[in-house]
Amino acid sequence: MDEPLTPWYVSLIIAWLPFLVLVGLAAWIARRLSNSLRTPDGKSVGQVIEFYGQELKRQNDLLEQMLSEQTKRLDALERRG
Repeated sequence: MDEPLTPWYVSLIIAWLPFLVLVGLAAWIARRLSNSLRTPDGKSVGQVIEFYGQELKRQNDLLEQMLSEQTKRLDALERRG
């Protein structure tokens, strides 16, 4: 039986090198994307979205409160005549 022409570690490197390069490239891209998804003050996009969601909820609650007050005033005016 003939011996292989290349050592086992060379064939292992040749077989696994493309896979390792792809994994490394994917990790590098993911890291670049996570860094680019930050605001200038260092907050992540998720934190900014959460903040705006809380602010929209607060504004919605205020508008509902104002609407209920105006509805009460309108009802009182309608009862007066």
